[in-house]
Parts: sequence; C-alpha cells; structure tokens
Amino acid sequence: MKINNSNICINEYETKFDKDFFVLNKAWIEESWILEESDKKDLLNPKKIVDNGGQVFFAVESQSAVGTVAMIKSSECKFELAKMTVKENYRGKGIANMLMDQCLDFAKQKNAKEIFLISNDSLTIARNLYDKYGFKEVDLDSQKYDRGNVKMTLKITN
Repeated sequence: MKINNSNICINEYETKFDKDFFVLNKAWIEESWILEESDKKDLLNPKKIVDNGGQVFFAVESQSAVGTVAMIKSSECKFELAKMTVKENYRGKGIANMLMDQCLDFAKQKNAKEIFLISNDSLTIARNLYDKYGFKEVDLDSQKYDRGNVKMTLKITN
C-alpha cells in the first residue's frame, strides 16, 4: 500500500528495506542510548515481525527509506507500536504522522482493540505525537527496554 504526501510514500515491508530498518533505528537510539539485545532481536529480523502477524512500514522517497515504524503483534487484539523513527533531515515534515496514520489503519484492519508503546519521557517530540493521537499513559509493566520508562496505550474503535 502506498500513501502519497508530495514525494513520500508509505510502503509495507519488503526485504530490500531490512538494512534501512536497522540503520534508521540504530541512529535514533544511539543519539541517547546504546542498542539493547531486545532492539537487536527486532531490528535484525524485521521479516519475523511480519511473519508473526505484524507489519513494518517505511516512509520512502525516491526508493530510499527515510522513516520506519513497526507494529509488533502482542496478542490477537493488541499490537506494540515500536521502532518509529524518521531520518534526522526529514523530521518536522509530517512523516511521523503519515507513519502513525498507517499504523492506526493497520490496527483497525486487524480488528485490534489496543495499541501500546514503550517510550522514554526524555523524548518530548515523540510524546507530543502520541498525545496528539490520543495515547494515554498507563503503569509501566514491561522491562523489554532498559531505557523505557513510560508506557502508553490507545484503545481502537472501528
């Protein structure tokens, strides 16, 4: 599926973007933290996310991935929104909104009831995006990421 916003299209997972998934996410994570084993598990095998019922989306301009996000299936009715990033020189152009819209559409197509995410309260731009889309902070009940100190959920209504 492709969604156009000027020269940016949102594409579903293709193996040709495997390296981009790793490189884009490694860049943002290492701005403040180190890659964790849980990161590597997802980043080195994005096809597994898709094979397990999730999806990985890429914001693409001229055949080059400039942003990405994963929807990792947690249960039949719940997905984790993870690994969302936009290449630094493409930030502020609405690409994260395009990726988020695609994630919400995907969740609705899969009849999901909830999306959750684990973040860090130092990521204020990300937090503003999550607040804009209606995510609500809940008790953190996950130790998946050492850097994660905030959990947010969004109830899906079809």
